[in-house]
This record gives sequence, C-alpha cells and structure tokens, in this order.
Amino acid sequence: MERIWINWKDNCRKALSSVVAFLLVLVMYGCSGNSSDEPESEMLVLNATSLLIEADGADVTEFTVTKGNQDVTAAAEILQDGKVFSGTRFYTDTEGEYKFSARYNGETSAEIVVRATKSENLVMPADPEPDRYEGFVKRVLLLQATGTWCGYCPLVMSGIKTYSDTYSDGLAVFAAAHNGDGMSNDFSNKVINWLSVSGFPTLNVNLIPGTTISYVSEGNVGEQNAGLIRQAVEEYTAKEAKSAIAAVVRADKASNKVEVEAKIKIAEGGSYRVAAWLLEDGIYDNTQENYLGLEGDFYTHNNVLRQSSASLAFGDKLGDSLPAGSTEDYSCSFTLSSEKMDNCRVVIMVTAPEGGVFAVDNVVMCPLNDKVGFEYK
Repeated sequence: MERIWINWKDNCRKALSSVVAFLLVLVMYGCSGNSSDEPESEMLVLNATSLLIEADGADVTEFTVTKGNQDVTAAAEILQDGKVFSGTRFYTDTEGEYKFSARYNGETSAEIVVRATKSENLVMPADPEPDRYEGFVKRVLLLQATGTWCGYCPLVMSGIKTYSDTYSDGLAVFAAAHNGDGMSNDFSNKVINWLSVSGFPTLNVNLIPGTTISYVSEGNVGEQNAGLIRQAVEEYTAKEAKSAIAAVVRADKASNKVEVEAKIKIAEGGSYRVAAWLLEDGIYDNTQENYLGLEGDFYTHNNVLRQSSASLAFGDKLGDSLPAGSTEDYSCSFTLSSEKMDNCRVVIMVTAPEGGVFAVDNVVMCPLNDKVGFEYK
C-alpha cells in the first residue's frame, strides 16, 4: 500500500509492536512516579458547570476558578473576551460561541468556550445547490494511534496542536485511537487492528492500512511536524470527492443521548460505507510519557475516539450499487456513559473502495447540538 515517506526518522523506535512496547513500558516505567500521589498541577483553571447551554435566556452555566486544589473564585476575576465579566453565572438568548478566562494574582487561565444553541434551529441545513453532484469540498481523516505509555507520542501530539493552531480551513479531521491505556476501548482497538499498526506513534491517512505521515524528532518538532501534516492534507484534499455529507447532531443532557442524522450525496456510482465516531476532548491523564522532554501540555488528550456507530472499522454498508446523482439518508445514536457531553463531537465519514480496501472518501466534524451543510468548491 502507499506510504508517504516524508523526512522519516526514529524508524527503529516506531518498529516496536504495540504489545512489546506496552509491556516494556510497564517494566521500565511502572515505578516512574506517575502515580496518584503525584502533586496536583498548580495551574489556574476556569471551570464551568456546562460548556453547552440552551440559548433561551434561562439555561445557566456557573463558573468557578481553582488554583491547584484551592478554590479562588471569590478573589478571581472572570473575563469575557478579555473584559471583566460581572458575576459567575452566564446565560443568553442569542446563539453563538462565548469565550471566557479567569485572572488571579496576575495570572490568566486558559480560555474556555461556552456554546449556546437553540433546539428549534437544529434542522438539516438546506442544500444550496440541490441538483449538483460534483465539486464537493473534500476533507481528510488523520487517525493518531497513541497511548500514554508511548514516550514518543508527544512528537505527533505537538505537530497536531501546532497544525490546528495554524490552519483554520478545517480540511483535516483528527481522531485519536488509544491503545493500552485508560482511554483505549473496543472501538479504538478495532481501528488499530484494522490498520495493522505495528509502532507508536502512527498518524494514518484516511484509514488506508500502511499509509502514514512520518514525523521528525529534532529541531522545532511542533512546527516541522505540522508542516508534514499540511503536505499530506494538501495532497489528499486535491483529489475529487465522490461523496458529500450534511448532518445535524442533537444532544439531550437529560437522557445522555446523542442523535445523528445525515444526508450523503453520491457523485460516482458504486459501493459505499458510512460510520459516525463520537470523539471527546479535554481528557486529563498525567501518566503520559514524554521521553524527549518536549515542552507543552501532553497530559490533556483531545480527539479521543470513544464510540463508533459501525461494526467495522471502515464503516457499515450504505449501499453496494448506489447510483451516481443519488442522495442517501443515514442516522444513528450514541448513549453516553463516562463521556462528558460538553467535550464531545461527532465525526461522520463515508468510505469507498480504493486500492483494494474501503478508504475514507470524505469526512465532516459536527459539534453536539449543531449542524453542517453540503459544501462545494
């Protein structure tokens, strides 16, 4: 299968199998001090009871500010877009994203975003060109095979973060399949097994076994690895998409249910599969190894694959002989258990035959209680 050989380094490090690597880490680092009695972070943190509220003027999120284990809310200032916000409770009747941070003793916390949505507006977006079945905007799925025991995984994590901070076109959709740690599950292991991942970290392209983006381990690794990711994104999004996806995702906090409704336009007749993945951000795990001592927050894990709607890694059958110029309906649901609804998103992908396997043809990301429409070049 095709492999993108971009500035390949640390080849011998990546050659360890997941099983051997995990066992080795258990033996070598089982007593490394990453235990529950490790001192808590002393960072200033702004907390919210909910990051997702109904824009009805009544649904409220309440803020608290902590410094390590200390509650400093009473002495801290809450900031909205850098300006002092009055009080610790926020509500609104206007849809949108609202940015908040906290300030205490000259220190400013990381920013959080509260999303306000109106349930009645959660309908499938109108297709701006309903008779058009070509020229779709194409995105690429980049799947990170990772684990907290993997000491070189921060190299790829830093590249993904730098890429996400640098490029705003949304053409890359990231997901992280964890192996051998507290974030691994049947869904992530199914994907890793399908891809026959033999070394960590691996950054796979479009669920094509053997097609990966390499990384560097010297110099400005965040910037360089972001550049390698960008090269791959440009290469794969330059190809024509055979499908397009519109979707609406509804979340009900009372029942912990997430409902996904999608429409899929088919430009080229053939066989297609579909899957929806539930991803979670902001999962804190201070056992993440960092062999090279890279600077950054590698204890907070994002894009974590928590659930899949499909029985197979590359999706369930949408149709064997779908005609060109057709539009298909798809729906699924998730019931959240340990996942935090405020931090979840849904990725919806369509796969089609490529090189003897079903590979991702197109993919979209949709926040909870939000929608995405068909996009054309």
